[in-house]
Amino acid sequence: MANRTPSRGTRLARKGPAAAAAGQPAVARAPAATQSRGPIREPLGRLAQGLPGHWYHDADHHRREVDRIWFGSWIAVARADELAAPGDYRVVDLAGQSLLLVRDDAGAVRAYHNTCRHRGSILCTEASGRLRGGRITCPYHAWSYRLDGRLQSTPRRMPTPDFDADRLGLLAVRADLWGGFVFVNLGTGTVAPLRESLGWMPGRLAGYGLEGLVVGHRLEVEVAADWKLVCENFCECFHCPPVHPELCRLVPAYREGGAWGLRRGRDAAPRIESTPQFRPGTETLTPDGRSRVPPFRGLGEAERRLPYQPALLPPNLFLNLHPDYVNAHLVFPVGPGRVRIVYDWLFEPEAVSRPGFDLEHYLSVWRVTNAQDARNCEWQQRGVTARGFSHGVYVPQEFDCHRFAQWVRAKLRRPSTRQRPL
Repeated sequence: MANRTPSRGTRLARKGPAAAAAGQPAVARAPAATQSRGPIREPLGRLAQGLPGHWYHDADHHRREVDRIWFGSWIAVARADELAAPGDYRVVDLAGQSLLLVRDDAGAVRAYHNTCRHRGSILCTEASGRLRGGRITCPYHAWSYRLDGRLQSTPRRMPTPDFDADRLGLLAVRADLWGGFVFVNLGTGTVAPLRESLGWMPGRLAGYGLEGLVVGHRLEVEVAADWKLVCENFCECFHCPPVHPELCRLVPAYREGGAWGLRRGRDAAPRIESTPQFRPGTETLTPDGRSRVPPFRGLGEAERRLPYQPALLPPNLFLNLHPDYVNAHLVFPVGPGRVRIVYDWLFEPEAVSRPGFDLEHYLSVWRVTNAQDARNCEWQQRGVTARGFSHGVYVPQEFDCHRFAQWVRAKLRRPSTRQRPL
């Protein structure tokens, strides 16, 4: 039967076979005892209706999604090691909102709107850097703020009896850290803590030591496709045989189009697959399947022997996890039908500093695969604008696409995050 709407904290997993080996549970709303393992792999019992076609390109609907989903969820926006020392800053754009991330004097990562409280000028004009004197100074009229957001000075201002510096600090944004990622939440009112939104991921992925990894390589691209198409693509492997021949050579199970491990015998037990999940001898996802750096120190024996497992924290954090590196995606909406994707290849610091470290050996598989996915999402974006296309359908092995669509629908039913007048 079809999956039910996922509860808050349910995370999605990609491309079924790897998820199956990693011990995914069997239904979206799993018992508490299985929540630490992730969502269940269970095929749909019949075709399921996709999201309305116009949701992928209509400008009015896109603004609704930005308000309800992107401004009402915890969004991963950067790596914490980009803010290594007090005064280091990074400016990020989240659906048109310029946000300023900064490491304060106590070592905490803070987030603010990149906006001066005087008359609204942006504060930091460069993408990243270090703040002089530990102060955030507006380039327009030189109002200056401490790293904790308090207003420090307002040069050349004539005094008035009604001026209250305590009420003119920077506009703070909720920020928190997990796995070395900086998350922000632009929601108003009561917001569930990040830990609750992460669901099973911290427990299941603890051995990868994500918080201690560093960026070995970064690639940023813009893709002419709606963010939901990018998420749906990550959620299924029905497309793998025609689209990813290189990946299928390393993971023969993907030649089954996402059905590997899902077929049932007469007794409803999973059928024993004749196709191996991974090519014999595969240690990790590299061109030859071989690892050239030690596995992550915190992994158990079973995880060291698992070449690949995926995880998705909607709407924008995608993780391809291997015993020796992680390929992470941060997805940001640019407008209706367009996204910016930041691809990071993450390693333990000792790995990238090893003499003769072969970075290209680790880049090629996902560089090729991600480009193939982007191209197909762009083709799909062009197709969904057809006047006669009301919605698509999900076949049985696209259960995670259906789960994601239900998550989107649930988010859009929630109240608006917009500030209301007092």
